[in-house]
Amino acid sequence: MSLIQADCRLWFRCLIALTAEVFGTWLTNVYLYPHYIGIAPEARDISSALAVITLAILALVAMNKPTSIHEKTLTPISLTLYSFGFMLILLGLWQANPAILILGASIRSIGSRWIVVLAGISLCLLQRRDCMLCIASAFGLSYLLRIPFAFVGSDIAIVVLISLMFVMYAACRPLAIRVLEDMQTALAGREASITEPDSYLPFAHAFFVAIFVFRIAYGFALTFESVDGIPQTTMLGLIPIALLLVLALKSGNRRADILYEAAALLIVAGYLFIIVLHGRVVVGYPSLVNGCLFAGSECFEVLMWFALSAVGARNPSNALAVFAWGRAASSFGLLCGANFGHWANALPDNLETSVLVAGVLFCFMAVNLTVLKGFSFQDTIDGVQPVKAVRIALYPDDTSEGQCKEEIADRTPADVEQERTTTRALSDALTASCDGMAQKYHLTPREREVLGMLAHGRNAPYIQEKLVLSRNTIKTHVQNIYAKLGVHSQQELIDAVELFGEHQS
Repeated sequence: MSLIQADCRLWFRCLIALTAEVFGTWLTNVYLYPHYIGIAPEARDISSALAVITLAILALVAMNKPTSIHEKTLTPISLTLYSFGFMLILLGLWQANPAILILGASIRSIGSRWIVVLAGISLCLLQRRDCMLCIASAFGLSYLLRIPFAFVGSDIAIVVLISLMFVMYAACRPLAIRVLEDMQTALAGREASITEPDSYLPFAHAFFVAIFVFRIAYGFALTFESVDGIPQTTMLGLIPIALLLVLALKSGNRRADILYEAAALLIVAGYLFIIVLHGRVVVGYPSLVNGCLFAGSECFEVLMWFALSAVGARNPSNALAVFAWGRAASSFGLLCGANFGHWANALPDNLETSVLVAGVLFCFMAVNLTVLKGFSFQDTIDGVQPVKAVRIALYPDDTSEGQCKEEIADRTPADVEQERTTTRALSDALTASCDGMAQKYHLTPREREVLGMLAHGRNAPYIQEKLVLSRNTIKTHVQNIYAKLGVHSQQELIDAVELFGEHQS
């Protein structure tokens, strides 16, 4: 199989998986959730909250102990929970039993999250332009699929919805496995981030804050002035798809920020229309309001998929943690926004509704102008540095005599002794270089010790064990050393030490 054929197959697999996710979300909002209202309207919020918790746990495990995540174990459990949850949902709807419905919705939501994350990390294998085209095509296909489903019954729609999760998994599994293999063989992100801080986004990063804030707007759009629980969507949601296609075909490096700005402007326009026009007899008012809100929300939705996949592609070993945490922030924002929309719908006075929306708009703008001031999606993506293998120079005493004899038994004693002498000389030179740098950059005695181990290729867990210090203490020492030396990664530090040694000799 040629490289082009392989890339095409990869692209189409991602397209199928993402289309199944996007279209499945629409089917859920239009054909499943409205059935909850008359029996257990809280089922949606409870299941959404459990989805947030599930994703957060998955992100924390991926960041702290990635070797404990086994696809062959998690997938059968997830698909079983998903199927069993749907059975309980159907039973709860048939029996009009709130308890069964809530239980089924919760189990379904928990079970589906792992498969959605697998679909997400599959996108990390695509080049940026291909990824943009894939996301735009997936959203476009989901809109085309909505046309025939506007004329089918809810029974058929729910059957299709149940099957989409299996379609998604079948399409993305071979790709997701490749990303998971990188994660399994790499050092845990919690430890690797100490020596490679530019390769990992902290969970409190503005990147995830932006996802949470913008998804509040989407949750509001889903529920504001909904009819019998069905969101009032319009074809204006095609705007971001067209924009993404143009950006994918256009040269330039600020494509993510253009989507970000477009999403913000459309959302602000939607809120302003509510404040000005709510309660007035204006032709096309609902379409105008929901059209802007949905267009802005969809614009950010495609941006979110692209940004998460682009960050994951920069550091595949941390892709699962990034996607899980990003989706957790997204689901939590969606939950908050949906409740805000229900609250706005329940207000009896138009003025109260306008005041409430004005307050939310103020908060939205305040966060963007303060917390997110100067934030750039594109700079964040480009700022994530790929994790590179660090050249390791072993300490002379790290290789025992027995190990030497076993590894190079076919060599003469003179060769072995010569190798040991060379290793000691290199280590002594590296140690002398570290001593010189410590003096020049005014490192403390403990920072000098840490510098020496970093220069020899040691990772954070080794240094922590060797010096009997806590993780946070090691992290502080590494941050101080990097700041004083003006480096951003362990490899840059090693290069700087070697260069210093060359200048001294």
